[in-house]
Amino acid sequence: MKRFFPALFAFFFAQAVTAEPLVWQAQKGELTYTLMGSIHLGKPDFYPLPDVIESRFRQADALFVEADVINDTQVSFPQGKPTSELVDSAQRDELATIAKELGYKESMLLNMPPWQTAMVLQLAQSQTLELQQALGIDLHFLSRTNSLDIPVKTFETVQEQIDLLAGSGDHGLALLDDTLTHWALSKEFMPCLIEAWHVGDNEKMTTIVDEMGDASDFERKLLVDRNINWIKVLTDPAQVQKGNYVVIVGALHLPGEEGLLTLLNKEGFTVTQLNKGQKAGCELPEFP
Repeated sequence: MKRFFPALFAFFFAQAVTAEPLVWQAQKGELTYTLMGSIHLGKPDFYPLPDVIESRFRQADALFVEADVINDTQVSFPQGKPTSELVDSAQRDELATIAKELGYKESMLLNMPPWQTAMVLQLAQSQTLELQQALGIDLHFLSRTNSLDIPVKTFETVQEQIDLLAGSGDHGLALLDDTLTHWALSKEFMPCLIEAWHVGDNEKMTTIVDEMGDASDFERKLLVDRNINWIKVLTDPAQVQKGNYVVIVGALHLPGEEGLLTLLNKEGFTVTQLNKGQKAGCELPEFP
């Protein structure tokens, strides 16, 4: 399977009743992190979440998330060249086909910069899978921090995330091209990714991340570079010395040789899996 990375799962990101997402512990001295991967858009059957993550969350000294999408609302969308000025004829034809499939006006998509058009398309495709923003794992925890008096710590601002997408080459044209090129295949890929997360199939999740080894520079910025930045925060004594913290980040940020779990282990943390997963019944599609 060649490179394919739906950026929505970098930012935003089941079958058996007894299956559940994996929860991990990383401990070093008096500092303990409990980590679980997030799907940023969810559905009712994602819940309830594993007891171990819920109990540790209620007793946590703070919650770490990628960004506080509830309270961090002071954002602006950078202006860029519209998609209409950057796509070639083949890309424009594919965009027209997808717009018709989704019931969107092609002119609306063409007037946005490419990165924003790609995000709109990926969000729309997620919604066809009955995923809802209000049921995302991040929101599930963030929405309860006030009532439980749990501080929120963030790795990034929402503005930084937007600027990362908008700052990619040709105003995000490569991201849009990937979205258009893999539109049909992603209809198989995304459900399998979600199932693997939901049933706790760490082998399949690791395979997905490992096969992104030939990712583009921009996609490495979305995944690997951010992992490295986050590790600096989690291992900085000036920011975190001791205590018990829950870390909720996109599911693709945890596994793999450059994932948070491996990086924490390299920093001297003892990493332990706290619950058991199952094999996902799906097969990942082969990408050309």
